[in-house]
Amino acid sequence: MELNNKINFWQERAKEDFAFAERLFKDKNYLWCLFALHLSLEKTLKARILEKIQKEAPFIHDLVRLAKLAGFVLQEKDIGNLRTFTGFNIEARYEDYRQRLKKIATARYTQKYLAVGRKYLIWFLKKN
Repeated sequence: MELNNKINFWQERAKEDFAFAERLFKDKNYLWCLFALHLSLEKTLKARILEKIQKEAPFIHDLVRLAKLAGFVLQEKDIGNLRTFTGFNIEARYEDYRQRLKKIATARYTQKYLAVGRKYLIWFLKKN
């Protein structure tokens, strides 16, 4: 696959995952909404990395590391938010973490992070 096609592939999958997260929120499936939100941001960052270094992004899920590799300048607030989003990836996958996340993933909590995630998605979709 050509480089531009790969970049477009990651970006389109990211947008689809975000739309899926929004549907999960409407269905009150908050835990998986947060997981899909993480996937969306991860895929967007992988598109930016591919664009920047002209090769595949590393197989990692840490959004702070990915954002830095993509060339984004992060403030402390961004680092905190991206660490929280990264936690959604881990906590949704493993049962003991999932139970803890289920307790805090209320409608209000999830709605907050969905809104914050939308801002990051827009930022990350912009070309550097």
